[in-house]
Amino acid sequence: MTMDTRPIIGVTEAFGERAKALRRLQRRLLDLFAEAGFEEVIPPLVERPATLNSGAGMYLGDEMIVFSDPAGAGVLAIRPDMTPQIARIAATRLMHEKVLRLCYSGMVMTARPDSGTGARQQWQTGLELMGEAGVDADVEVIHLAAMAMRVAGFARPVIQIGHMGLIRGLLAGSSLPLDAWARLLARRSPEDIGRQLAGDRLPDAHGKALLAMASGECGEDWLRDSARSLGGEVAVAIDALLHLAEAVRARLHEELEIRVDAGLVPHFLYHSGIVFSGYAAGAPRALIDGGRYDDMMKAHGRDMPATGFSCDLWRWLDAGALQE
Repeated sequence: MTMDTRPIIGVTEAFGERAKALRRLQRRLLDLFAEAGFEEVIPPLVERPATLNSGAGMYLGDEMIVFSDPAGAGVLAIRPDMTPQIARIAATRLMHEKVLRLCYSGMVMTARPDSGTGARQQWQTGLELMGEAGVDADVEVIHLAAMAMRVAGFARPVIQIGHMGLIRGLLAGSSLPLDAWARLLARRSPEDIGRQLAGDRLPDAHGKALLAMASGECGEDWLRDSARSLGGEVAVAIDALLHLAEAVRARLHEELEIRVDAGLVPHFLYHSGIVFSGYAAGAPRALIDGGRYDDMMKAHGRDMPATGFSCDLWRWLDAGALQE
């Protein structure tokens, strides 16, 4: 019998200088988080699928690699993301702590290759601030996201902010599920959006707003003009988004550039409020994905506000981290 040694799709190894660079970058970020008061957590590589797929985490279902444990633990899954694990830990082992500042760094693996790189593995690093619901917590997390890019050597960090309440409010009553709409909006194609709207039952005002998002015409001026006419959950989300933009600029105006983008679609659809992405000069793709995920905590049995961000250190190295 011939041994199959073919490469696994989307999976590779690191050694030599690349392995050393990853460890240096990991250490810089974990030191930064520790100085800010965040304690490291090392979750297990595997979880029960229900933990990863609980409640607002249901959008991770297609990303899980599931297998039967030969040791008798039943069906298990390799983690595609660490935030649901942190939510489980906060709702169980750390349930008596009112406020949690936690950070992590380790490998995650997805069932499908990344559309941009073809990779299925990431070295995910990030932090979670749990137990604080106000704008101060959002500013703290966004500030640390910008500082993380700076200590990695990226110049001129830019944070784009949006709000899931906008998207969910505009799509209420649509025949297309949220994950399918997210893929459409991420393409930023008015033609694609228009074709979907033609067969949908959304109000005309909501359709026009979605087309504006796809066209990139959804900055702060557009939000201010649209808040009253759209009303309801959308108006609440607009107020929260504009308020956060003002707060970040007032406190961090010399440390980062903040841009409001109502059409921002987060990488993880379990986010339920403010969402943001981090960019830097010379990096063609987002370096950071983050936002609020209060609904996930409710699904894990603890009604606790939560926000955070994560990044892939392999992507950071490919984008030029540590080359200052």
